[in-house]
Amino acid sequence: MNVLRKEKAPRLPSLQRIYIRSTLVVLLISILSLAIIIGGLGMKQLTAFAQMNLQLVARSTAVTIEAAVFFDDKEIVAEQLEHLLSDVDVVQARVTLLNGDHYISWKSEQATESSRVSDKLIHWLLKPESAPIAMQQQNIATITLWPKGERILLFMSYGFISLLFSLGGTLALLILGTRHLHRLMSKPLLELAMVTSKVRTQRDFSQRVSRSKIAEIDQLRIDFNALLDELNQWQTTVEAAHTELQQHAYSDSLTGIRNRSFFEKALHRAVERAQRQSSELSILYIDGDGFKAVNDTYGHAAGDDVLKALAHRIQQNLRATDLVARLGGDEFCILIDAAESAENIEQLCEKLIAQVSQPITLPDQSSVTISISIGVARFPIHGGSVEELMQAADTAMYQVKGSGRNGYSLP
Repeated sequence: MNVLRKEKAPRLPSLQRIYIRSTLVVLLISILSLAIIIGGLGMKQLTAFAQMNLQLVARSTAVTIEAAVFFDDKEIVAEQLEHLLSDVDVVQARVTLLNGDHYISWKSEQATESSRVSDKLIHWLLKPESAPIAMQQQNIATITLWPKGERILLFMSYGFISLLFSLGGTLALLILGTRHLHRLMSKPLLELAMVTSKVRTQRDFSQRVSRSKIAEIDQLRIDFNALLDELNQWQTTVEAAHTELQQHAYSDSLTGIRNRSFFEKALHRAVERAQRQSSELSILYIDGDGFKAVNDTYGHAAGDDVLKALAHRIQQNLRATDLVARLGGDEFCILIDAAESAENIEQLCEKLIAQVSQPITLPDQSSVTISISIGVARFPIHGGSVEELMQAADTAMYQVKGSGRNGYSLP
């Protein structure tokens, strides 16, 4: 007897499962594509900023060590590299001379051999940056910095973890309702993409992503906004450090007035302008008389106080358009970038000599009296170039020294 067996119908997925699966595939593809775009844009922005920050550090370091490299003081160079680079995201620095010879190297104490995957990833993302070391507008060496990259890897890890959380939250919310999930996710992700685009195109790190109703997406917002806070703070710090380094590069650390480097550049510009306009200018080369005796008698601290008082007295007798700079030691130079008569220059010299000759009270209430010798040179009468003017003023000053000091001379 044949028994008829009822054929079992194949188990087919329900409409709800097909809908969820289809929507899941579409949403996952869309979200993954958006995550790749955002991650790529974020990585590009992070690496670009890190590279720019490394370049700024290289330039600032080059400006700081230029004098020590010029005078071949490797000990000072090493101290400056340790001071400048120990707290920044730099693992190694190398100074190379123009002929390619190695001059000096610096390496972070946290530096390790590049065998880990993270080190290889850093080397792939970030490249070393070089900056020329110049002195008196002449390149004398090159400094190269290698990035440490720990911070950018940390931010990338946060972003990757946040992305995993967001994808997991997306899947859970999709099961509860794909339409509702789409409404909740589309707005914050689109805003995140828009903010990322503004940050990338406008370099505006003040942009922030608003709060989301999804915890994972909101955590991504917190991390992303925190990253923007870090970048904004770094940008402000780098700009402030760059401004401070520029100020230190052109100011005398003891007296606060301009230094030789700034004065020479200003004098070059003034001579070029006077040549174009067929105008005149004057320089006053000032040297203290017997300043060594002050150091020997009262000590170097008292000598520093005397230099400060000397700089102050010179500066308070000048106009706002005049420039005074300390060239070194007790030598000062004044640039009068205007056509002044010989009588006016003589009156200024007499005024400076009279002011400086007043007693200077030291912190211990003792007083010292010094004098100055002034050599004057005028463009184009005494020289048609910076070198000729400085030489003429220096010669005139030594003529005063030889004739008894405490006076001035116009060659």
